[in-house]
Amino acid sequence: MSMQSEVMSSAEFVRRLKEEIARSPKQRVNHPFVRAVCAGTASLEQIRKWAVQDYQFRCAVPRIAMLRYLACSDPEIATRLYEVVEDETRGLRPGSVGHPDMFVEFAESVGVTRKELETAVLRPATAAHLYYAELVIHTLPWFVMMAAQIGAEGTFAPAAAALGQGFIKQYGMSPQSVRFFTVHVEADEEHGTLAEDIALRYVTSPHLQAQTREVTMRRLELLYDVWTIDG
Repeated sequence: MSMQSEVMSSAEFVRRLKEEIARSPKQRVNHPFVRAVCAGTASLEQIRKWAVQDYQFRCAVPRIAMLRYLACSDPEIATRLYEVVEDETRGLRPGSVGHPDMFVEFAESVGVTRKELETAVLRPATAAHLYYAELVIHTLPWFVMMAAQIGAEGTFAPAAAALGQGFIKQYGMSPQSVRFFTVHVEADEEHGTLAEDIALRYVTSPHLQAQTREVTMRRLELLYDVWTIDG
């Protein structure tokens, strides 16, 4: 999708960007790990390794969400971003608590302790995504950084739904132990919609559209690579 000089409305940009994301081979819902969980062929050791690495971003999200909120200069959008902060830190939905705590609950159900999560060595892909997610907060316009969430939170809901169902059906886990995933089906659909609203309001020039596309596709790629666990 060429956006370097083509003039288009923000609505057309969002439409094309979502189409490109949908065609991407880096959709997490199609990741081999997700497919293995859904088929029941992922070993517990693979699930544990995946959980340890994925947690590194989950525990950073409340702080990253606060940084995004502080960067925002639009009062109406800022109110919605603060709701994201509260949702991540303490849970705003029935049956939910802070999202990192729900992930710890899941990890413990597959035999990973909180200490193991908190003392893990980051794989290069995990570190690259964490550094990039924070870098763009400090180096890009806040609305470009947030619009790029179309390819991050905006693509997590289908993968979360697939993982939640796979863990219940194939591994006999309880709905309580996988509520991190079920809660994120609704939560990340909402957060993805917020990203679209920001893009529609602010990403109006070819330059901003090119920036947003670049960050979006990079986040999509990095998030996919974090889930690629050997062994």
